[in-house]
Amino acid sequence: MSEFHPVVKILVEQFGVAADAFLPHKEQLIASRMDLMALKKVLLKHKIVEDTVYQKALAQFYELEYRDHFEDIENLEQFTEIIPIRYAKKFMFFPVKQESFDLEVALEDPSQFQPIDDVARKLKCRVIPIVSDHQTILNLINDAYERTSSTEQVVDDLETDQFQSILEDEAEDLIDAVDEEPVKRLVNNILWQAAREDASDVHLDPSPKETAVRYRIDGVLYNISTIPKEAHVTVINRVKVMSRLDIAQKGLPQDGRTRVLIAGKKIDIRVSTVPTVHGEKVVMRLLYQSEKLMELDDLAIGSKIRSNFDKMIGKTGGIILVTGPTGSGKTTTLYAVLGKLDRHAKNIVTIEDPVEYKIPGYSQIEVNQKIGLTFAHALRSVLRQDPDIIMVGEMRDTETAQIAIQSALTGHLVFSTVHTNSAPATITRLIDMQVEPFLVSSTIIGVLAQRLVRQICSECKEAYTPHEEQLREIGISEEQLKAVGGVLQKGKGCEKCRGSGYHGRMGIHELLLMNNQIKNVVLENSDENAIKQVALETGMVTLRMDGAEKVLQSLTSIEEVLSVTRDS
Repeated sequence: MSEFHPVVKILVEQFGVAADAFLPHKEQLIASRMDLMALKKVLLKHKIVEDTVYQKALAQFYELEYRDHFEDIENLEQFTEIIPIRYAKKFMFFPVKQESFDLEVALEDPSQFQPIDDVARKLKCRVIPIVSDHQTILNLINDAYERTSSTEQVVDDLETDQFQSILEDEAEDLIDAVDEEPVKRLVNNILWQAAREDASDVHLDPSPKETAVRYRIDGVLYNISTIPKEAHVTVINRVKVMSRLDIAQKGLPQDGRTRVLIAGKKIDIRVSTVPTVHGEKVVMRLLYQSEKLMELDDLAIGSKIRSNFDKMIGKTGGIILVTGPTGSGKTTTLYAVLGKLDRHAKNIVTIEDPVEYKIPGYSQIEVNQKIGLTFAHALRSVLRQDPDIIMVGEMRDTETAQIAIQSALTGHLVFSTVHTNSAPATITRLIDMQVEPFLVSSTIIGVLAQRLVRQICSECKEAYTPHEEQLREIGISEEQLKAVGGVLQKGKGCEKCRGSGYHGRMGIHELLLMNNQIKNVVLENSDENAIKQVALETGMVTLRMDGAEKVLQSLTSIEEVLSVTRDS
């Protein structure tokens, strides 16, 4: 190990990294010996160590303190006025605390003396370096430069004669932007605040006097601010330019998309405009590309349902459907399933409209109606690509459903979604789409129905005694309530949850397995109620039953479960 940098020796001796893990990359490691960040890049690329482990080893090498959180820091505005954000991100460092002549500075690379010397000279103090990991320092920088101005304050800076369209693309992180164009700053601010709130959608709703800015957070729309009526057209034009839409076309709906970088997060934005009597309404769907895709373990699928679902996705042929209304997380579930499959040993092809998350190792096809590339057309072509597993974004029509059925009959495993209210209703829906009952019974492996419910906020959670009528409606018995101490939990509302009592969302599920009893019902009678009755008799857990279990686990509330299962 002597030919490697001493940090490698520390990783082996102090952090238990296997010595033979470095040998296949010997030449690269030797070449990067003199550059600690280049060395780190090689180790992370080949997944030999994690970022935090490497930084801890680096701290030991320089005999410095390592810290991975800075929660007790004070207001950092004094440093943001002195240090430009681009300079802080270039060298990945930032001061965290100053006491007398001592200044603590969090940094990623202790071998970089220039920023330390610059800060020491500027503030006339002694710098005490503290090693941290890349993401922690990036979060620290972004938080420090967080714009204190609200959307209303940005609007106050607007002047009517300054309204105009900007024809450049976003090429920089919006949090870094110092563009003087007021409309551009306003749109940037709206998107930046939406990303900060983890909003899934941004609505710009025109009215006779003003335009409302609303964010959808955890499935609920919140009014955030307003824009003067005079600014509406120019703000809409700015959004159109960003998403490559026709600013001259105001009488027809348009769809576009763009990608921005906000506080280090890559976000795909799907833009939809429609004309209304008060002007064009815009909805922007935010897809956070920087976030790790959810895995099956993250979906809160109940143990009984999960056990059966795992068996289903292990099949080599057939159709597995995920159903639910728009925005119920169907695509997220399908991506989580695909992530569990072996993409190296299997040829996995997806057909989507649009492709929401680009994943290495999968062949992803985006439907394009304008040139005739429909789900059915793409599916026919995919079958000539020797696929093992096919994911069809949605079964919208009879043609797509019938081709998917034929694909399953020829030994392919097909995943898709259908818009129905329950798992039993999905079987009836396929038959209504003119798929023969015997084909449905012989190819469908199972149907997973799901809804999203809001989770109780962990910061303001409190116990309460539920009303008997509520318990009766959701199906919780006295014995079940006694088993959890006779009380349930709810959120009373706090700053973290915007006073709603909820923060974040989770799924509730219903799984129908195509067993022999259900096959017989499908062949004899395609009635939804008859299918549901047999499914319940053979052990199906319904959406409301799964929701009740999560209520007993203090994850969500009775009101939430009832609100999304009224039609179950």
